Amino acid sequence: MVLSQRGNNEKIAANFATLIPQLVEIDRKTTARLLSFSYGRPSKAVAEALGLPIGSRVQTAVRVRLSDGAPISHLTTHVPEDIARNYDETDLATQPLFRLLERSGVQLEGADQSVTATLAGPDVADALDVSVGSPLLWLERIVRDATGRGVEHLSALYRPDRFRLEMSMTRIGAGESRHWEPVIGAREI
Repeated sequence: MVLSQRGNNEKIAANFATLIPQLVEIDRKTTARLLSFSYGRPSKAVAEALGLPIGSRVQTAVRVRLSDGAPISHLTTHVPEDIARNYDETDLATQPLFRLLERSGVQLEGADQSVTATLAGPDVADALDVSVGSPLLWLERIVRDATGRGVEHLSALYRPDRFRLEMSMTRIGAGESRHWEPVIGAREI
């Protein structure tokens, strides 16, 4: 992870090859403000992503991550109720979710993640201090435990003026099959 000066704002950069450890470091170097905390039925998309049976309930939490008091991301997490009942609103307001999951006995094993772009709706725009319709980087992650069960659905919206994802690549192969490939285990940028 690197914090780089860009005008008066610091921009956080994370390398794809080392993204998860860098996001952990970002958690340590930033603060989060809890906006909402509740239990209820998940959307169909969240239930399917987590592999939840019909009628299941999840804990939904919405937080804003701040760097030096300035908002960089809007995070919405969904955790199955039986796991989420092991921590409370105060815990979530002060500790990273992955630590609370592990403290609850969850053995985190893997995750599927996608990155795309979206536009800020009114609530997110207000929380991130941007205009409605501003472009945002959208990261969606489904975290699974050692049995393959979905234990967290994360929808993270980042201000692109304060956060970016980077990737190191190298050319491999020979002749017509020569192509670009990500460098796995790349150095921290």
